[in-house]
Amino acid sequence: MRITEIITEAFTQPYSMSWEHGDESHDALVKLPDGSNLSIMFSMDYSAYGDEEWAVEFWRNNSQEVTGEGDAYRIFATVMEAIKEFISTEDPERIRFSATKDVEDGQNAQSRSKLYTTMVRRYASALGYQADISDHGNSTVYELSKIY
Repeated sequence: MRITEIITEAFTQPYSMSWEHGDESHDALVKLPDGSNLSIMFSMDYSAYGDEEWAVEFWRNNSQEVTGEGDAYRIFATVMEAIKEFISTEDPERIRFSATKDVEDGQNAQSRSKLYTTMVRRYASALGYQADISDHGNSTVYELSKIY
């Protein structure tokens, strides 16, 4: 199997998740095969202009660091699926998330940001959003605004 086939297969097989819903938060929870937990959290926030926006964060075993524990493509496919499900049920005006460039020695500081940028450019408009991507030195911020 070629690497592109492996990646494609991983992206078409997100892990199953359960949801917890609150007034200003929605969490997708996943138990990974290695026993670790993946939490994808959507929190209501307000932009500098007072507009509602949803912040998205995801954590593997209570960490947002690059873990090196493997399964990155399938985990990211799960995060993408959670975002799609959230959009279909909540229809948010704005979504915001970021990619840190702080990594351990020997890791590529740009890899996470490059992956997110590629995915945002590929899927934002298909989900009905316009993407604004801004570099802030040690992080890249992604703001998706609904297209009307």
